[in-house]
Amino acid sequence: MNSVYYAQHTPHSEGIEPVLIEVVRDLTWASIPGLKGIEYDFDGSNIIHNYNSAGKDYAFSYYPDETYVYYDGGGDLAYNFNKDFKLVSVWNMKNADYSPDPVDTSAIIRDIFRVVQPVIDAQPEPLFNLQWVYDWVNKDRFN
Repeated sequence: MNSVYYAQHTPHSEGIEPVLIEVVRDLTWASIPGLKGIEYDFDGSNIIHNYNSAGKDYAFSYYPDETYVYYDGGGDLAYNFNKDFKLVSVWNMKNADYSPDPVDTSAIIRDIFRVVQPVIDAQPEPLFNLQWVYDWVNKDRFN
């Protein structure tokens, strides 16, 4: 229930993004208030949609096979990440093929944070801080 809060404070290896993993993976347990421009989809996966002022849909999703996908509403690209949040492929939806172009992964992660930050900010602090339990349970997952 407070996994997003705890993920912000947990130790983790470089390149792993516990906050991004938890915000969409545990979306059904997260506090999901009605935020302007933000919509949620639970139809087979957990998806956070963020519609910008131009009406473009930027979405971040978690699938049950433990993969994460970021849909760039402006460029028709889908960035596919594995369970360790390593970028594994970029799918170009316009020509239905994998993109061979080099990718600035840190820029993509910044974009994902921009898309989901309102949801992250809306998560409450836990009534009782059990950070040590969360850290112990997830030590292998994030390191």
